[in-house]
Amino acid sequence: KEIEDFLATVDSELAAIVGQNDMSAVGPIVARIRDMVATFIPSRSGKSAPAEPFDESELLTMRASHEGILAEVAKLAGEEQILRNKGMSLKVAIEAEKASLRQQDQERFERMLKKNELANALALTDAKMTVVEQLNHAFMEEIREGEGFIGRTILDFKQYTIAETDEPRQAQEDRKRAIERIKIKLEDIGAGGGDDIMKEYKEVTERNEFLTKEIDDLKQTIASLEELIRDLKEHLDTQFREGLDRINAQFQIFFDLMFGGGTAMLAVVVPKKRVVDDEEIADEPVDEEEFESGIDIHISLPHKKVKELTMLSGGERSLTSIALLFAISQVNPPPFLVLDETDAALDEANSRKYGDMLENLSKYSQLIVITHNRETMSRANVLYGVTVGADGASKLLSIKFDDAVAIAK
Repeated sequence: KEIEDFLATVDSELAAIVGQNDMSAVGPIVARIRDMVATFIPSRSGKSAPAEPFDESELLTMRASHEGILAEVAKLAGEEQILRNKGMSLKVAIEAEKASLRQQDQERFERMLKKNELANALALTDAKMTVVEQLNHAFMEEIREGEGFIGRTILDFKQYTIAETDEPRQAQEDRKRAIERIKIKLEDIGAGGGDDIMKEYKEVTERNEFLTKEIDDLKQTIASLEELIRDLKEHLDTQFREGLDRINAQFQIFFDLMFGGGTAMLAVVVPKKRVVDDEEIADEPVDEEEFESGIDIHISLPHKKVKELTMLSGGERSLTSIALLFAISQVNPPPFLVLDETDAALDEANSRKYGDMLENLSKYSQLIVITHNRETMSRANVLYGVTVGADGASKLLSIKFDDAVAIAK
């Protein structure tokens, strides 16, 4: 009974194969038949003999039928593989043919586009040629008309090349009207000699070119001079700021030596401005000294609240001036320096400080000092003086302190 059921199942599967038109569906059916056969035989090989007797000839018949089925299945599998290979070859051939047809269609389309472009270009060229012929005819008419105004010199323009231009149509029309006005003027003045007119035009043109070149040279010269002025201004500003910083350093040293402390510095005064209607403009100076640009001296004496130079006493102003003078001389020492009564307002203590600074400054410059201060005189190497004798005549005396000391010893 189990064998009969198995054979019936296999028969139905074979019938499914016969009814298939698509060879790709045969493979799965054949695979199922193989799996059924491979599963059925081993599962029945270990079973015990049936209790009821059976016909041995019937069993042999079924076995022969089974082998025939397997052979048929193998044959069908081979044919299926052959058909599949043929189908793949046909598919490849069909795809290649489709690609070839697409390539041919693309080439045919490109040729059509090229043909249309050439046709359009040819039409455009014909239109341009028509326009050029019209322009050339008009140009020759202008040449013939111009020959009556300025002579045969205008015939030189027959070889003038007419080139395309992007100039607006309005500009061309304006130039044409300008030419017409020139024609009218030539007719009014009755100019019959074209050579004289062209000669004068050539002279004026050459003069204009010469003056244009001169103007260009002047513009370049102006630009060069402006650039030089900017460079010099930047260089001078840099040197001025650096020099001011060095002077301030020395000014502080000498000021501290003179007053035993305090601060002193030079500052640049910038003109004040005011804002009117959100625009910064220079204010009209109310006080000329307040708004004038230049250098101001800021000082602070030890143990005093005075910070303005005008509030100092005469001696303090003298000491401050001396400190500034020596600071400037220290930064850029001159070959020699003449000091005329700079110590007149100094007391004895400040005179000694003044003398110390003179000795330090004498290392860099030769000093000529005019003074009545004994402390200052004592610091000199050579002393010159004028005295009046008993006869009322003035005499010039000179003393070298080194020789005087040696004689005194």
